[in-house]
Amino acid sequence: MEDSMKQLMEMLSAMKEDIKRSQEETKEDIKRGQEEMKEDMKRGQEEMKASQEEMKASQEEVKVSQEEMKEDIKASQEKLLQETKTAMEENNTKLETKLNEFEQVVEEEINLVKDDVKAVKEEMNKKIEDLETKFAQLSTTGVIKTEGTVTTPSKVKVPTFDGKVSWNTYLRQFEAVVRNWREEDKATSLIAALRGEALEVLRTIPEASTNYAMLTSALERRYGDAHLQHVYQAQLRSRRQRFEETLQQYEADISRMVNLAYPTAPAEVIEQLSVSSFIEGLRDPEIGQLVRLARHKTISEALAQALEIEAAKQASRGTSKIRQDRERKIQRPCKNLVDSIKDVLEKFTDGQNSEDSTTNRRRPIRCWTCGVEGHVRSRCPQPPTEQNQGNAN
Repeated sequence: MEDSMKQLMEMLSAMKEDIKRSQEETKEDIKRGQEEMKEDMKRGQEEMKASQEEMKASQEEVKVSQEEMKEDIKASQEKLLQETKTAMEENNTKLETKLNEFEQVVEEEINLVKDDVKAVKEEMNKKIEDLETKFAQLSTTGVIKTEGTVTTPSKVKVPTFDGKVSWNTYLRQFEAVVRNWREEDKATSLIAALRGEALEVLRTIPEASTNYAMLTSALERRYGDAHLQHVYQAQLRSRRQRFEETLQQYEADISRMVNLAYPTAPAEVIEQLSVSSFIEGLRDPEIGQLVRLARHKTISEALAQALEIEAAKQASRGTSKIRQDRERKIQRPCKNLVDSIKDVLEKFTDGQNSEDSTTNRRRPIRCWTCGVEGHVRSRCPQPPTEQNQGNAN
């Protein structure tokens, strides 16, 4: 029994020494692994610093290349400018020669045209003098003579028309003056009131001196704007905001086209048409949807909201881009550092696992009672009597 106790104590002592030795070896392995990790991290930092220096050197090379490229471009531009200048001088010489020849031909043509214009002016002046004489003869009485429901003109001054003002506005003014005149007198007075370019209409109407309806129709075709309303309406329906056009420019053109397309519409209708046309033609469908939901009554209110939405979208896009660039710059070096640490940990873990497997092979598990490897005393398969006998032996 004493021998068994002595043997057990020896085994416990040996086991304690093994455990102590194993702990010391584990501490040494951990310390060694930490030192290796520090060395690897230091090496990684040095490599990162070296890569940064290489990047800086490459940036310097790129900068030098850019400077060289700028110099080459500048030299090419100067060469091209010189060649262009030489070619332009040659072309100018040729052009001057051709211009001299052309001036001679044009001068001859101008002389012929001047003669024709002079003849036309003399004819028109004579015709105007005849009409003014006729109008003066109709105005010599100084009173308005009544013949039934029709009156003849006295010394009444009618407004003149030179084609530079609105024909519809002038016609209303003229009709107010000659409201009860005879058709012949109206035609004569209207002809006498024509000035400048408007006199050219007389050349297209051989019976203008007696036919008032034909004269007003001709002037309406040339200077009226009623037939243009359909054109403006079609242009308004197809009007869309162009890519390079600002909201302010687009709104101003919409307002102009609505007033031209519907000149006699009430102010409220004009505003409604302007708002709907403005929204339908917006280039950005998101802005159009938000402005439509607001149900603005004037186009100025719709423009103000559209400008606010556009400014907010531009600010949001700029902030998002700056944030993405900042995150990208921060994440890149952090990812490299994390990868380096992972590599060091994997190397340390692999080395520790290999050493632990070697240690386990050196120190197999052995039962303290039966002495068989592979299990401990609490899991010994032998009965207690056999265990005691084995210990006694």
